[in-house]
Amino acid sequence: MLCQKCSGKGFLEIEKKCETCGGTGKARSFDPKMVNLNDEKIKLFMKGICGACEGKGFVKVFEACKSCGGKGRIRRCQICGRETDQELCVECRKKPHVFRLRNSCGIEDVRIGRLYLGTVTSITDIGAFVNLNKRLRGLLRKPPAIKEGDEIVVKVTSVGVNGEIDLAIAESENYVVVEKSKDIDVIPISALPKTPGRVFKVRGIVTHVKETAIARVLTITDGSGSVNCTVFDDFEAQVDDAVEVIGTLRRSGIDVLEIERIYGEESYEIRRRIEAEIEKACEPEFKGFLIESEVLEKLREEMMGVARELKKAILKSRPVIIRHHWDADGTCGGVAIELALQELAKRVHKDEDAKYHLVKRRVSRAPFYELEDLVRDLDESLEDFERFGDKIPLVLLIDNGSGVEDLPAIQQFLLFGADVITIDHHYPSEEVDRFLLYHVNPYKVGGDSNVTSGVLCVEIARMIIDLNLEHLAAISVVGDRSQGEVERYIELSGLSKEELKDIALAIEFEGFYLRFKSASTIVHEILGFGRKDRQKKLVKLLSSYAKQAIEEQLKTGLESVKVQILTNGIALAAFDVENYSRKFEFPPPGKLTGEIHDILKQKYPKIVTIGFGPDFAVIRSEGVNLDIPRLVDELRKEINACIDGGGHLVVGSIKFVQGKRKEVLAKLATKIGEI
Repeated sequence: MLCQKCSGKGFLEIEKKCETCGGTGKARSFDPKMVNLNDEKIKLFMKGICGACEGKGFVKVFEACKSCGGKGRIRRCQICGRETDQELCVECRKKPHVFRLRNSCGIEDVRIGRLYLGTVTSITDIGAFVNLNKRLRGLLRKPPAIKEGDEIVVKVTSVGVNGEIDLAIAESENYVVVEKSKDIDVIPISALPKTPGRVFKVRGIVTHVKETAIARVLTITDGSGSVNCTVFDDFEAQVDDAVEVIGTLRRSGIDVLEIERIYGEESYEIRRRIEAEIEKACEPEFKGFLIESEVLEKLREEMMGVARELKKAILKSRPVIIRHHWDADGTCGGVAIELALQELAKRVHKDEDAKYHLVKRRVSRAPFYELEDLVRDLDESLEDFERFGDKIPLVLLIDNGSGVEDLPAIQQFLLFGADVITIDHHYPSEEVDRFLLYHVNPYKVGGDSNVTSGVLCVEIARMIIDLNLEHLAAISVVGDRSQGEVERYIELSGLSKEELKDIALAIEFEGFYLRFKSASTIVHEILGFGRKDRQKKLVKLLSSYAKQAIEEQLKTGLESVKVQILTNGIALAAFDVENYSRKFEFPPPGKLTGEIHDILKQKYPKIVTIGFGPDFAVIRSEGVNLDIPRLVDELRKEINACIDGGGHLVVGSIKFVQGKRKEVLAKLATKIGEI
């Protein structure tokens, strides 16, 4: 029962005369070592006011409640309800009573001479075996006329050195059954030792329920950590239930001996305390950015909000789906967040499998969150919700998620209770902000696409948990050809620009053939999170394949490129991707167009390169004040061709219906000529 004197807190707040001023409230000489002073309190002393008590003459202190010994709970007699130090008060011990041992009780809780309720489990030649609970069994050597399954009252006559319990039949009428549980204190989940075998009691909130063939596994958090509790009894639990668990510690969690729901005010207090603990534990660990950047400083609060939300999801056992673009920038950003969340999940839940269950990284082929990806994510999430009681996930979009083309998928996931966060460096649409929990994008604070998604994710990952991820930011910078202050990440990585280019190329080559698979193990190896000797060989092998494939297709592609100098001096290069490149092989149309553009821009300082297919066009530009999102919007209004697209201001793509290709490309060329 809760202690009435301290209301279950275990401590009392009392007022005590201030020792610094002797209760006068006026300043006098003091020893700074004995008083915890800050600048404000020192100012009070300078004004003649005691800073220790702020002039009140007394201070508030906390002391352990003597009534409950600081536990917040006191024992009451199970028969009459009086306060007592045992199960029964002195008066009620004289009344007929029988103890029922709950499953948490062991041999150390059995007392010779006491009466217990037991269940006959088997009758043999030497006597009847009686279970006192699931852990304790005694022998009744001269059983009366009883049968298996009977509940009888027995008396403990002796307890052997090896734990053998001898019983005798006991005659008792009109007795009261007294429940006895193991008397142990609640400990924080974070304080559970690694050595299994001991019995512990924890309290917390159920965050996940998983049904298996033989048991029900509950994930319980108390704010300090989480633990899996395996329940073999028929106990129905739901997510967000407040429970108290007594069980045996195993390597995989706790095997539950007893479990009870907690109701009322006590439940409210537990929830309030746990929420406070979680909020405290989710506070980002900001130790400064890796580089000096005005853009990053302006984004800091938004980035810390994302880190806080991701940490909270892991602590509350909410799955996180990471959806990123398949290129080097998107992959580096996705892996940075994945590694940080996996490490956090492993530490919080003390379970190696938790990092795979809670953190799911997936690849987007398109440069936006398309419906094909949404259907996969949503269907799997709803199935996990129905089968395993998983929560609807938190969706993190990386290197996409900023445009109106992302809205159909985002809005559909929101209908089922998901939250969506975007970390991107493409030009953003204001319309999408209404549907996002957070939107981290350099354009929103006056920056540009040079601050890559990989850079943003590495800095956010460091706010979640401190890992060495500098080289991921450098790979994303090199892979996206970013310039300016972010090139400082290249220096921090300790790798040369050529080495980083090879890694970025290897990631994109492997990512192209992985299609829709995230393949974390392979990608982690390429990025240097496996064997270092094998990584170098793997990067060299894959990048050489990629370079060879690019070189072969460049020869054919460059022969087919047509360059026209427009009236405004811009060189417009057109490349027929459909007829002068291999289909479904590396490099894809966007990559090949970019490689051709890199060669042509050495000759033409102001150039726009268009790689066009039957129903799409890829645009690259240099030295031109281009605004691709605006161009797409204008074309959509002027031509009835189901036009869609977007990207960065100077790099992007357009989709349209095949029958309107000539009209769309002609109008696009006209608009470029008018810049």
